[in-house]
Amino acid sequence: MPARRLPPLLALAVAAACSRGVDSTCTSTTTSTLASGPGVHDHTPHHGGVVGMAGDLHLEALAAPDGRVRVWLSDFWRRPLPATSATGTVTLELAQGDRRLPLAAAGDTLEANGPALDGSEVTAHFALSVGGKAVEMDFVLLAGAGGAGAAGVPVHGCVALAARPGAARAPHCTLDFAHPVTVVAATPGGALALVAAVDLGVSAWRLPAGQLALAFAPPPPFVVPGPEGLQPHPESANDMAVSPDGGEAVVALEGRLLRYTIRTGGLARELAAPRGVVRSVAWSPDGATLLVTAFYDASAHLVRAEDGHELGRFPVEREGAGVAFAPDGKQVAVGSELGSVALYPIGADTPSHVIAAPPGPASVLLFVSGLLLGGGNDGALRVFDPGSGALVAEGPPGTGITRLAAAPGGHLVASAHNDGSVRVSALPRATVVATLAWHTRQVLGLAWAGPVLVSGDTAGHVALWEVGDLVAER
Repeated sequence: MPARRLPPLLALAVAAACSRGVDSTCTSTTTSTLASGPGVHDHTPHHGGVVGMAGDLHLEALAAPDGRVRVWLSDFWRRPLPATSATGTVTLELAQGDRRLPLAAAGDTLEANGPALDGSEVTAHFALSVGGKAVEMDFVLLAGAGGAGAAGVPVHGCVALAARPGAARAPHCTLDFAHPVTVVAATPGGALALVAAVDLGVSAWRLPAGQLALAFAPPPPFVVPGPEGLQPHPESANDMAVSPDGGEAVVALEGRLLRYTIRTGGLARELAAPRGVVRSVAWSPDGATLLVTAFYDASAHLVRAEDGHELGRFPVEREGAGVAFAPDGKQVAVGSELGSVALYPIGADTPSHVIAAPPGPASVLLFVSGLLLGGGNDGALRVFDPGSGALVAEGPPGTGITRLAAAPGGHLVASAHNDGSVRVSALPRATVVATLAWHTRQVLGLAWAGPVLVSGDTAGHVALWEVGDLVAER
């Protein structure tokens, strides 16, 4: 999992274009509700465009059906930068071929005029010099009303790797976000993978092709008080949970719980959240509740998925870490910072069992096939009987486990590791049946989506693995 002392976390890479934050003539309007300035964390569109972040700069781009493309510049705190401080070009990917256009200052924006845009969206690559600093970013911009665009994500989709006869199993294609990937989730049935990357928010990708479907809208702006709020810092999601019906996702950002509609990428609601930086979140099988932990908080919180209203708490040693619901929703597992795992009946005040564990946080928990799985800092996958808390099996040691993901059918589980490897183990004995070695950095994102396993690392690489043969063998 990411380091314990995380800076404020925020999804930002996307906003709606033209129809959101503009009037009926597509003239830009301001959608932010807070004044710009130090302490303000605002990644919403101010001009009806799509917002992306490059270092400590915000770029907001907007395309119109008549071919006019504009980009506004602002600093980390969204204070506007003069258009005269920048020069550059925008390259539009059009049906008739790429069109490179010069950008010129026009009031508070840089502007280019190209041919009328026939399609509903256009891919635009901006290459700028801002105060002598080179800045480049790709956008998907909507040329008409409705929908959402994206910024900074790999807009050309998953790139196939060259086949190497006789080589070990390799991803069938990869996505390069160029920013650390912190969480990967999948919708039930495996149609979409949701990827969270530092400073790029959450984007949804169609599987198995790995093509961009949409990206989640930025949350409302907020103010971080005190000295911490005055320090620019990278921002990322810390955890994510998908509803059982696949319609919604909850994203943990700083001390915020944000519920999104996956079909549109729109923010459905910001939920009440425990105090502190949210660490882990799980969605109950009936879709009614969430189980949430926060750093430096000695309890897991059971809250309503509708609004975040707290329904109960499950105390653990020192500080809550990983969380998981049993498939029937009648039992929860809550890991502690000290490594133990408490098993609670859903309505109980005290645990039925407390599982002792090796030193290190119990951050990675998963119920599957009537078993409770835990991943430790020693790299061993441990299998427990959730009825008694007894250890059933233990896999071989390795580098620390950061995520677990169960295959369809529940006979296999994948574990992501600090050394960049991904192990596939057979249950219930935790026998390693395959090791996927392609990543060179820590893997923090992992999701099993039908016959595809999706892994993401801190170098910004996401790999799509075709592992249907492994599932079929079980």
